[in-house]
Amino acid sequence: MSTLTPPRNLLDLSGRVAVVTGGTKGIGEAIVRHLAAAGARVVAASRSAPAAAAGPPRDGEVTTLTADVARKAEVDRMVEAVLARHGTVDILVNCAGTAKRAPALDQAEADWEYMIELNLKGTAWSCRAVAPVMRQAGRGRIVNITSIGAEFGLVNRAAYCATKGAVAQLTRCLALEWGRYGITVNAVGPGITVTPLVRPFLDANPGKEATMTRKIPLGRLGRPDDMAGAVAFLASDLAGYITGQTIYVDGGWGVGDLDW
Repeated sequence: MSTLTPPRNLLDLSGRVAVVTGGTKGIGEAIVRHLAAAGARVVAASRSAPAAAAGPPRDGEVTTLTADVARKAEVDRMVEAVLARHGTVDILVNCAGTAKRAPALDQAEADWEYMIELNLKGTAWSCRAVAPVMRQAGRGRIVNITSIGAEFGLVNRAAYCATKGAVAQLTRCLALEWGRYGITVNAVGPGITVTPLVRPFLDANPGKEATMTRKIPLGRLGRPDDMAGAVAFLASDLAGYITGQTIYVDGGWGVGDLDW
């Protein structure tokens, strides 16, 4: 009988350099932890990032970088800084984003503009900034964070859903264009997830959490770590033949109606 050789750990990201925008809070912070635990050298970028510690890069480390990805010039500087320290970018996770609730008739023009600049254009600029590096390397992983709002309508979030739907379509288009260079482009669509952005809304609306939980087959709201696991998978060699897809991590919320 022949002896089978155990497969290597295809979730091992040792030696890979990852950039996570919006990487210091909520889902982004959980993604940073998961990628670092898998061995990646992770740069967590955000508008409020603390100063990064100096020293030679090493596997599993996390450094921070201040960048507002709603501004293209700052996106370009962010990638230049990562290249100066690490020499490459293997993984990009676009997690920076925001949601401003308001009825469609009342949503301020400034809110529309900011969500377009951050949620959509910030994602597009970041993808475009790293693509030449990945193209030269002949491989790369891009994971965009969308939302269940990219697929389903959500009340009082027309602008938010519109931008997240646009990110899902951007993901498909970039996957088509960049697959020939060994770059995969996928998305993770979180369901209702308890983050610092969502927690104040739940606290201000007693009973809302229980109402939403009753609609989820798995019986609880999402946690940032739930989303981070899906991102780590898409960033790994296990997902090497997956591109242009959105994985909805929603506890089954989008499958159907539990009460019908």
